[in-house]
Amino acid sequence: MTGRARPRPPAFVGREAQLRALGRARRDCPEKGLVRCVVTGEPGAGRTALLGAFARAARAEGSTTVGLVGRRRDRHVPGALVEELVLALADALPAGSEPQTRLRSVQERLGAEDFCSAVPGPGRGPALWPTVLSAVTVLAARAPLVLTVDDVCRAGPGALAALQLVLETCAHLPVVVVVSVRPGEPAEAPPELAELLLDARQLALDGLSERETALLMRALLPRVPTAGLVGACHRLTAGNPLLICELAGWVRDGLRAARGPVVPESAVLPEVAELVRGRVARIDADAGRVAEAIAVAAGRGGADTSLVAHLSGIGLSRTLNALDLLVRMRLVADEDSLRLRHPLLAQSLLGAMTLMARNAAHLTIAAYLHERGAPAEWIADHLIASTVPPGGAWPVGALLRAARSAEDATALRYLELAVRTAAGEEHRVAMLELAAARVRADPAAGLGAAVDMLARATDHVTRARLLGHIGRALDGAGLPEAAQRVPDQVAALVDGTPLHGWPHLHRCLTHFYESPPADTAKIIEDLPGRPPSAGRDGVPRTHAAATAIGAFCRFLVDDDPRAAVRRARWALGRSLDELGLHPLALPSALTVLGESGHHDEAAAHVRRLDGFAQGWPSASRAMLLLVEARIALAAGEVPTARGRLAAALERTAGYGAAASDPVLVCTVGLLAGVLLSLDEGAEAEALLRRHGYLGELPPGWHYQDLLLARARLRAAGSDLVGAGRDMAELLERGRDAGLRATGTVSWRMHGVALLDQVGRTEEARQLARQQVRFAGSTGSAGERGRALRVLGRVEGGTAGEHLLNEAVSLLENTQDTYDLAHALGDLGCLLIRLDRPDEALAVLTRAVRLADRCEARALSGQLGQQLLAADERAPQHVSLRGILALTRRERQILVDAMRGLTNKRIATMRQITRRTVELHLSSAYRKLRIDGRGDFPLVFCNPGLWTLLTDGALAARRHPAAPRPAVTGARGRASAGSPQSFGLGP
Repeated sequence: MTGRARPRPPAFVGREAQLRALGRARRDCPEKGLVRCVVTGEPGAGRTALLGAFARAARAEGSTTVGLVGRRRDRHVPGALVEELVLALADALPAGSEPQTRLRSVQERLGAEDFCSAVPGPGRGPALWPTVLSAVTVLAARAPLVLTVDDVCRAGPGALAALQLVLETCAHLPVVVVVSVRPGEPAEAPPELAELLLDARQLALDGLSERETALLMRALLPRVPTAGLVGACHRLTAGNPLLICELAGWVRDGLRAARGPVVPESAVLPEVAELVRGRVARIDADAGRVAEAIAVAAGRGGADTSLVAHLSGIGLSRTLNALDLLVRMRLVADEDSLRLRHPLLAQSLLGAMTLMARNAAHLTIAAYLHERGAPAEWIADHLIASTVPPGGAWPVGALLRAARSAEDATALRYLELAVRTAAGEEHRVAMLELAAARVRADPAAGLGAAVDMLARATDHVTRARLLGHIGRALDGAGLPEAAQRVPDQVAALVDGTPLHGWPHLHRCLTHFYESPPADTAKIIEDLPGRPPSAGRDGVPRTHAAATAIGAFCRFLVDDDPRAAVRRARWALGRSLDELGLHPLALPSALTVLGESGHHDEAAAHVRRLDGFAQGWPSASRAMLLLVEARIALAAGEVPTARGRLAAALERTAGYGAAASDPVLVCTVGLLAGVLLSLDEGAEAEALLRRHGYLGELPPGWHYQDLLLARARLRAAGSDLVGAGRDMAELLERGRDAGLRATGTVSWRMHGVALLDQVGRTEEARQLARQQVRFAGSTGSAGERGRALRVLGRVEGGTAGEHLLNEAVSLLENTQDTYDLAHALGDLGCLLIRLDRPDEALAVLTRAVRLADRCEARALSGQLGQQLLAADERAPQHVSLRGILALTRRERQILVDAMRGLTNKRIATMRQITRRTVELHLSSAYRKLRIDGRGDFPLVFCNPGLWTLLTDGALAARRHPAAPRPAVTGARGRASAGSPQSFGLGP
């Protein structure tokens, strides 16, 4: 070993289980005779230390111990090991005793080469036999004799055979023999070694535990190590005692040198590499090269065997042989994906290579992986590990692909190399992606770097994309000073170009959420530039972004959204680079389309953004996810909206959004409302409480959805006074900001009904009529159906019934199951009030099934209560409560009986006994309050009851069945599945 001296532990650490096992063997041998134990473990696992610790413990309990060590010379002089045993036994005997005298006399007469022939055996003389036997008998007289043989595997076949013969002569004596074996040595173990270890008790040494690692490091270091340091050292060494000692020495030297914090992950110990390479080279000359290849090639998922063979240059067959040795030595994990078990060894092997050798290896691996279509991240890891830039065209593509899915810090390293390597169009792409990655990783520094790139940019597209990155960084970085300084810097750089309006646009939108939208729209309209009707070449590049944001502001305040929709469509028809010039532009245009009932069109535009928005910072991604949630909610896709909102909330946490952050406010408000629709009121309340939104709220017009969700939550808890206060505040904020009364899609779904619930009925009726006018101007069947449903609910009576029927007809032609369920539910409730329970039962049954389909559990529960109310008022004998109380098996057997099957036939088909069928039918009759099969027409007479019985959406809520349409029209016409006679049924 060269270099720094390895620190030695002052005490034996760990291995309590192995010491106890050896202690049991010592206690067993007086009864069983000679007991053999074999200790194995990876290099440096502490086999020698364990043998020494056991010998010390045995001596403390009165045993005599004799220790031998297997040496290479034993392969050439077979009797040497037996001679060493004789000398050790003689030294252990009392001085001057007769057994000692005889042993020394025999040893003097026989040379080492004659010891093997002196051992008793076929045709051999008995010269040594009585002497050894008498010596062992004396030494084991008072306590078992302990014989340890370290590294017995290094002895040759002759020495092993001689030792085996000696042990056989003492088989009846209380002797415990403990030998240690190095796994993998020799490469081809002789049969004599297997015979020596036959029936031996196996003790395998694994790495120390983290607690034991801490104890060992505490004994080796001048100060108590921290838990973090211990954990890092344990992970790097896999608990190997030798490696722990080496690493502890490196840490100790670092502490003494006071060179700053000690980072074990940076440790490179050439002496460790030298030790391991030297040990494996003695067994197999290829093993060292293979271990080195694994250290270089092992990336995220380990190294491929073929790659290691390619890199080591020795062919697959020789590589597999070397790997077998390394696996048996427990240096390499026995898995398809190869890796060194000890990261410290991998680091040390890499550190022992020359820089040029590492570079050549990494570039060779990268090319190999590229040729075989490996993941881009694997290739890029090896490209950046080389200090020599790669040649050829393919590395840049691999680096760019890898950067798009990597974490920010790693993506920066990929992109920096791509910028240094690329040329032409690839260089421009790499430079732009590097700017975006820098902004994500460090907005302040990224802004400065992006502005520097802007100063060097020469083409229009590059300038536009850099400005997009700068704008998104300003929007989400929370850097007030930069918000003032950067537009001034940019103004000097874009003056006289088609992008000269960018600084003006950003300055006027700095306080977007604090100003009334009408004022913001006026400011945008007064910005320099030509109107959208001008030709493409005459439109400033910033005009598309300004138009999109202005359209959103007009949408918020105008009762007629058609102009806003036209402007949003015009903006979305421009290039994404133009719309990306301001972070609000794309979300604004998409919101206008989605909230105007054109959600399919909006969703199609969202799909265009998959690649374009991939590198956006968290704030911009959160805003886009919020818009996607609004589009999904407008389409009645409540679970999808929940998923998008949860992702947006996670993104807001990524950039540390404050409670007043508009994106966070809107996300939490919308998500709380969705949770209420999903009957998760406790989660909604916890969400609002966690973000501090249950108390007084700051000023701002963007709290609409939040106040509505809070009012719904309070109304659900029977706090109508609190709900009324929230509704009043919501309306007052809207009036102060000049917002359109019909509000957001959440308001158009729930606002009017909630206003009616808190007692402001006349105001609710007026707002419902405004919603109908707004919906009519959108041209959307879904919006018109939703608005007619809201108006029909508050109007009531025959007029309300007509409106609700029209709403159902419109919504049936859309895919909006959520609003259709609401419309049917409102119609069913109105029919109850009009004293038409039969029709109400059919309509409500369908509404419940649709609510279950779209997971609107709150609506489903409310309508279930209305079903019970309809049942109580219906002039029928069969109880709806009875149908709801049927078990799944009762319902199945009852339907079979209605279809004309006999009890015997039902029992055969269901594979149950006839008695079981009779019991189930009797229970079902009792719950339905009927006497038997003769009363089946009472079940068929109402289509709603038949649907509940056969569909099972409510009757077996624990085992939901696939829903089937029960009513083809809003008034409850019988479906094709309803029975047409009372004989055989459908």
